[in-house]
Amino acid sequence: MFKEKIVNSSKFIILLVLMVVQSSLNAESYFRNEALQIDESIPESVNLEFSDASNLEPKISEFEILSSILMSNSSGERWATVTIKNLSSDQRLLDRDHIIAIFANGEKRNPIQAKHKFSGKEEISMIINFGQSKFPILRVSVRN
Repeated sequence: MFKEKIVNSSKFIILLVLMVVQSSLNAESYFRNEALQIDESIPESVNLEFSDASNLEPKISEFEILSSILMSNSSGERWATVTIKNLSSDQRLLDRDHIIAIFANGEKRNPIQAKHKFSGKEEISMIINFGQSKFPILRVSVRN
């Protein structure tokens, strides 16, 4: 009976160790596939004129993009860290319709979600998700 308990305990411990090892391997694989990498930026001087059947444009606002860092991962997620300034001296609300990303295939897309209440002349950096695409983001823009 005592030997049986030791054998069962040993089997349980071996199974537990295997589960922990498998879990850590999955976590490493997830991290490697999901970690965002900074994409190469395109100079503002590059003129992008794609034909656009959707004719999507950002909503007119008093916001300006001061800088953007474009990011992606191997799963095709497209993100941007964007520093935006409220040009007005009054409070303004930024929402997803104020921002678009232009992708390398010419597609224009609003972010999945973006919302912030700006004080007058406030500058803030935001991390914005533009969903998945096999094409990289070339530029993020607003319209004023």
